[in-house]
Amino acid sequence: MPRAMNQTLQRLQKQLAAFTVAQRVIGVLLLVGVVIAGLAFFRWASAPTYAPLFSNLAGSDASAIVDKLDGDGVKYKLADGGSTVLVPNDVVYTERVKLSGAGLPASSEGGYSLLDQQGVTASQFQQQVTYQRALEGELAKTVQAIDGVSTAVVHLAIPAKDVFLDEQSKPSASVLVGMKPGVQLNDQQVQSVVHLVASSIEGMSPEDVTVVDGKGNLLSTKGGPGSVGVGGTSRDQMTADYESRQASQLQSVLDKIVGPGRAVAQVNATLQFDTIDTTTERVYTDPQAKPLATTTTKETYSGGGGAASGVLGTDNIAVPSGSSGTGKYDKTTTTTNNAESKVTEKKSATPGSVVRQSVSVVVDTKATGVDLTKLESAISTAAGIDTTRGDTLNVTSLPFDTSTAKTAAAELKKAEAAQQKAQLIGWAKQALIILGIAVLLLLIWMSRRKKRGAVSAEELVRLDLMEQREAALALPGQRRAIDGAEQVPALEAAGGAAPVTPQRRKDDVLALVERQPDEVAELLRGWLADRRS
Repeated sequence: MPRAMNQTLQRLQKQLAAFTVAQRVIGVLLLVGVVIAGLAFFRWASAPTYAPLFSNLAGSDASAIVDKLDGDGVKYKLADGGSTVLVPNDVVYTERVKLSGAGLPASSEGGYSLLDQQGVTASQFQQQVTYQRALEGELAKTVQAIDGVSTAVVHLAIPAKDVFLDEQSKPSASVLVGMKPGVQLNDQQVQSVVHLVASSIEGMSPEDVTVVDGKGNLLSTKGGPGSVGVGGTSRDQMTADYESRQASQLQSVLDKIVGPGRAVAQVNATLQFDTIDTTTERVYTDPQAKPLATTTTKETYSGGGGAASGVLGTDNIAVPSGSSGTGKYDKTTTTTNNAESKVTEKKSATPGSVVRQSVSVVVDTKATGVDLTKLESAISTAAGIDTTRGDTLNVTSLPFDTSTAKTAAAELKKAEAAQQKAQLIGWAKQALIILGIAVLLLLIWMSRRKKRGAVSAEELVRLDLMEQREAALALPGQRRAIDGAEQVPALEAAGGAAPVTPQRRKDDVLALVERQPDEVAELLRGWLADRRS
């Protein structure tokens, strides 16, 4: 066994010595690459897969669970700012059962679990406060279930019951939501939070709920249904959305008329965010309808008599003059009671209506064949310009500055060139790896070919010496020449080679002795040892 190992090592050394410097460097690099890849694969394959053990944990619960896992010798990872504990996938259920048996998680920071800790000696005030805290905790958990919300805190202001209903105060609530990075609540989600909290508390209306995000932005304010979702930030957002939408529509029209990049549109709008309630009452009579009642009064008088005439006396009484005459009187009065109709209209102007808007359109002077008058008419119709409410439209022609666009195009070309270069480098790396593998395979093939050539030479020596040995045994005392003229049966090589003559065999043996003297000497020693035994 040691002799065989020694032969193998010597053969390996000779094969390595036959390689060139480039082949040795490539072989070493490939060997190092294979070792590194094997280590990386082993590390990846041996690394455990982690799964959540508990999520949305309080700080005290997370600390207790981590201490318990350290005591059990279980590996773990923390995620979501420490509120989620991850353990290897194969021990999730085992550790979850163990921790549940130990009473973990046992946090009582919110929810109806607070009611389980009350004793029989708790006062009414303590019971009321604990119930309010339980409501706040349950609402916070519910709000946290909304996609994008990481944390939520709910504060309730529930007044005590009053004997007189007209003096009873209404409850109110405030909600603080913390969002995940890159996520923001939209108006619909804010309204959902408001109505969720309002419908969970008896006597609370949506206008009594205030929602604030983690940055202090007011998402909804107290004051009425119209104020939900239209706080300071939301108002600016709604205005910006309207202006952006209008500008985008106008820009699409300009691109089709003038051409892309030849004109630009800008919209400045003022929106109405106040809630306006208008009540209108109107009473009218239908002329086609029949009257409810009609009353006619007629007065007629006829008769004779003298009219009072004469000179006034000292007592202001006229002295009759003795003249006479006749009199007649007619009067007709008609009263008609018609049916009356009353119409009451109530209008509420919801926030978001347009008070006025200003549109500015600038056309590049390089855009030829553009009629600004017709273009202004088209833009006025597309933007819905209403001059009665104070809308303005301005269309001008000015030269555009294209230096920034050219710089951006140049930078884009550089970025594309860098990307192509990186792609070529990646392809070159892959090609080098493939080439290295091909070179390694070629070296292995060459080594095996040399080994096969050496084995063939050894067999050649073995056959030649065996032939000489047999000849010596058959003709003792006679001299046998290896280089005789007689032909021996030829050994056909693979591929139909020419017959091998004794002279050629002798030349091959001598070449083998010169090329691999140590191996030939070792082979002869082995044969002599076998012969002696």
